[in-house]
Amino acid sequence: MTDIEVEVTEKQYPRWVGVLLGFLLYGSVHFLSGNRRAGIAWQLGFFLCGALVMLFLATPGYTSFVIALILLPVGLILWILMLKQSFRPVRRIGFWGWIAVIVISEILATGEQFAIKQLFRPLKLPTGAMQPTLLGIHGRSTSERTGLLQWILTGDSYVEVKAKSSGSLSGPKPIPHYNAQMTYLVGSEAHLLPVFGSPLKQPGEQVSTGDTLWSGIITAGDHIIANRLSYILEKPKRGDIIVFRTDDIPGVPQKTFYIKRIAGLPGEHIRIEPPYLIVNGHRVTTPAIFDRISSGSGGFAGFQLADQTGSTPALLLKPSDEIVLGKHEYFALGDNTLNSLDSRYWGAVPEKNIIGKATRIYWPFSRIRDLTGQ
Repeated sequence: MTDIEVEVTEKQYPRWVGVLLGFLLYGSVHFLSGNRRAGIAWQLGFFLCGALVMLFLATPGYTSFVIALILLPVGLILWILMLKQSFRPVRRIGFWGWIAVIVISEILATGEQFAIKQLFRPLKLPTGAMQPTLLGIHGRSTSERTGLLQWILTGDSYVEVKAKSSGSLSGPKPIPHYNAQMTYLVGSEAHLLPVFGSPLKQPGEQVSTGDTLWSGIITAGDHIIANRLSYILEKPKRGDIIVFRTDDIPGVPQKTFYIKRIAGLPGEHIRIEPPYLIVNGHRVTTPAIFDRISSGSGGFAGFQLADQTGSTPALLLKPSDEIVLGKHEYFALGDNTLNSLDSRYWGAVPEKNIIGKATRIYWPFSRIRDLTGQ
């Protein structure tokens, strides 16, 4: 080996460092090795693969779902191939070079996530306002434990809440604007229990540090995809499940997202005569989901008037109460009108607040389904 060859070798990293670089920044080894087109192609390729997976997941139908499932292992195979090609000597980039790789990687990853979210937004349901169509967080008290496979398939996970301090148990206290958990106090220390779980000790009883307050299985709420492309070429329709921002809607937490079903369209007059939804003086029976909700069967409770027993103001308290929608306003209800903070309380959803149409449950696996036929 000549002196020149030794000098060149000393300026290169071992092959495994190339894999590390490729792992941190897709195509970076190709780029540093002089093949800049290949480096850029790998980066764009992985972005497009992720975008296509989300596109097909968000597109209604069995075929699109199968294509999305096929693209996932394809993306994994391409990723492994890219790392395999990165297993090569690569010139040293120094401390600031590594900093640049990490920063560029973070910027690109953040940018890609932002870009995809402009078209498809994944969300999860914490509450049961859309039951039985969509399930929020639910569960049961038990000492039975679950495994990783069960969590992947069904979303079931075993949870045990232990006392963080000693003292007298008091509660429960609801969490404002959130009905999936309740707060219990042990002394002055707060403990969160699911709303469906009763503590093993009664309020007023003494609790010691480490005592089990509650144990059980919590099932994750449905994870859905909101397709933001849905309303580019068409207007929202009655029966669509929509995701919308709560900004500037009075009586609800701001800067968050709600999921409801469109029940009223711009310009319509809306009333409720339990168990029916009345639009412009007529009972709504189409799409078919409205007939099923009105029937009160299959887990539905019919369309009910707002409940004024709580502190939340309400608009539709009597069958004669009416909401008249403006030119760009929609009336949105939860499918579970016994447990939904919806347009009966705070009024219309402005069209500008709607970000997309919920088209599919993608997790838990046991709940995967197309939502457009609901």
